[in-house]
Amino acid sequence: MREELATRRSAGELALRKRLKIAKDEGELPESVNPADLARFYMAVMHGMSVQAAGGARRAALESVAETALRAWPGK
Repeated sequence: MREELATRRSAGELALRKRLKIAKDEGELPESVNPADLARFYMAVMHGMSVQAAGGARRAALESVAETALRAWPGK
């Protein structure tokens, strides 16, 4: 089970990294953005939020985390 979950997490991060690379290539993200780093960051946020939610975090707290993550999104 552990290996299956790790495989799925890796596949999700790879898919996001590929999409972010396309966005960068098309000028939707600044040239300075590293798609692999950005994908890893947002996957870490998402997984962390999942752990918090499973631990009973309130919706408002999770929304605050999401809003903070969105403020970290690189601008042009």
